[in-house]
Amino acid sequence: MKERIERLIEMTLNTCLPWITEKDGKVIFTDPLDNEEISAHYGATHMAAALLIYGRLKDRDDLVQKGEALLNSILDRWDGSRQLPGFHNDFNNFALCLIENSIDVDMAANTAGSAGNTLRERIRKAVLETADTRFDTVNWLPMRWFVNKCRYEWTNDETYKENCRLCKEKIDSATFTDGFIDDMLPKGRSFSLQYNVATVAFMQFLRISGENIDLDIQTGALLNAVCPDGDINYMGRGTNQIFAWGLWVYLLASSGQDECDRALSYLEERLPAMLENKNIFLNTQPGDEKYLWWDYHYCSVYTAHLLLWLILALRDQGAKSITPKTVTDGSSGFHIIRTEDAFVAVFDGRTEYLAERGPSVEAIWTRKYGTVFKGSFGPWYGEFGNLHICPDAVIRKHFGLMNIKTDADKNTKNKVMKKLRLASQEDAAEEVKPVFAAPRVEIADKIRITYQAEDIPVIVNIPDMNGIVTAFSGGQELKLTDALKIRDQYGWITVRQQILRSGKTVEIEVPWE
Repeated sequence: MKERIERLIEMTLNTCLPWITEKDGKVIFTDPLDNEEISAHYGATHMAAALLIYGRLKDRDDLVQKGEALLNSILDRWDGSRQLPGFHNDFNNFALCLIENSIDVDMAANTAGSAGNTLRERIRKAVLETADTRFDTVNWLPMRWFVNKCRYEWTNDETYKENCRLCKEKIDSATFTDGFIDDMLPKGRSFSLQYNVATVAFMQFLRISGENIDLDIQTGALLNAVCPDGDINYMGRGTNQIFAWGLWVYLLASSGQDECDRALSYLEERLPAMLENKNIFLNTQPGDEKYLWWDYHYCSVYTAHLLLWLILALRDQGAKSITPKTVTDGSSGFHIIRTEDAFVAVFDGRTEYLAERGPSVEAIWTRKYGTVFKGSFGPWYGEFGNLHICPDAVIRKHFGLMNIKTDADKNTKNKVMKKLRLASQEDAAEEVKPVFAAPRVEIADKIRITYQAEDIPVIVNIPDMNGIVTAFSGGQELKLTDALKIRDQYGWITVRQQILRSGKTVEIEVPWE
């Protein structure tokens, strides 16, 4: 396992190193697509941490020197960077604290920045003077916890100890009894597998750092959610993004989980194309299109984040075991139905993002045909979803029923009125709305997913990777037509459709043998 993680590290490191450049005499971490450092985010601090930690692990002074140069430049510009809109306080403070914890005595004593202070002194000053992020996105809270743990160790100020307690309290309040964790408070606003992985992995890091945290049920929930193709990141706002994967490998490797082998295989197959294309999705699409990226996505940031957590996975391999426990009480609204031959994930939904609405089917897999469907929707207008949206593709990435109204619905049988309306054909339009109806799922001789259609007519809308899904109503098969091909977060997928004009029950079948 160690050698496999190292190969992924070297591949990612070799991609990132050319992005370290100089501008106006300062070392910067340049985004390969935006051609500037994304200083409000955390790519530079994570890259510096990656270079310093990996350089020490591998006795590579060249990497340590690059890391020191980048870190000193970051600290020289820190006061200006932290005033930028959207500055990621918790991520950047976390990276600095991680470096401070990893600096050896000689380095701390002998390496001085432009202000003449040692790196350790400069880091502590920056972190102590930089406030925590003011909002409580849950996957940020473990990083904030670690930062305040470090501040307390440096100062013995009880305020920081209380901040740690508050972080734990908020994470606990976002955690369901089945082990899944919402990403916003109060509960019911946002849930995504990617950010659930992040929260649990960050807390495993805290365990290894000495905190007393039980992660057995949280880890069991995630392991039970893994699609049999190896994918842990197939639903929610983070679908198929690389952000989850360094953290997932870290959680698995550091806690001694057998699942790490499959996770590494999944990455080994897909990461080379992602890196070559400068993408943040594990697919073969060109990153410079930024297709279905959210507004906050940057190639350099997510790639450096992956690199750092792979390095930490290498460093902390086997450091703190977890004994996973599975609780399937459905309290989170994320339901896994599985046998040895078939797998279905269904989500009750959240309110904050279209990508997390429901009820919705989130994944279907069979042993014979492999993955049939994964991931609903994508970025949508509103919070963080405006810059790279493709609404036609996003709205039709819904497995189930859709209401579609067109100008034809206004037609009249009155011949005079019809003639008067001829001139209005240029105003042709449609309104498409997903039907969020809770399906009944059964795995027997086939996978059967049954919906009750409240409003007729509806479109039976089936994104189908393999063309094997059939649909029935009233015992009669609906002839699904290959209506559209769309690109989603994984690649191209065929959307098969048929209109249902009568009947109330739609039964969708997926063969698994």
